[in-house]
Amino acid sequence: MNQLLELAMQMILCLLIAAIIGAIIGYLIGKMAKCPESNDTLPHPPEKETLKAAPASRTDHEEMTEAIEREPDMEQAPSQATLHKNLEALEGERPPLLPAPRNGLPDDLKEISGIGLKIEDLLHELGIFHFDQIARWTKENIKWIEQYLNFKGRVERENWVGQAKILSAGQQHLHTPSNNQDIEKKS
Repeated sequence: MNQLLELAMQMILCLLIAAIIGAIIGYLIGKMAKCPESNDTLPHPPEKETLKAAPASRTDHEEMTEAIEREPDMEQAPSQATLHKNLEALEGERPPLLPAPRNGLPDDLKEISGIGLKIEDLLHELGIFHFDQIARWTKENIKWIEQYLNFKGRVERENWVGQAKILSAGQQHLHTPSNNQDIEKKS
């Protein structure tokens, strides 16, 4: 029994020594693998450049198109890989765009069910800032937008145009008192 206990103690001691030697070797290899210019063990990926919105003074849609084509990254919805690089190759008709929001204030397009923050940003970068712009989209405009966003059928399925018409009409009613009286008479 004594020999068995002694053998077990020697095995435990050997395993402990092997673990310590392994830890030392691992530490040294890790230290040698560090990047010389930083304290990190792996190099950082290059920073992605972000797309800046076109200044309000720009009116040339070609400059906006070039900026969109340089679009590097989107977090949630369409990524650079899903957005079409060649905008002229898209089927349908490109909707009318604005270089900047009217009066410097865009509508909150997120009020349209199906448009989140990232899609709103994409639409702004494209030149769509207001409900009335979306409300005037034709079938051909919808086809173009769905291809641009790579959301086949989504605009129609979620009825963006119908929602935009309601939201746009609500804004007009808020700004014209005579329209508010007409609504009250109908109720």
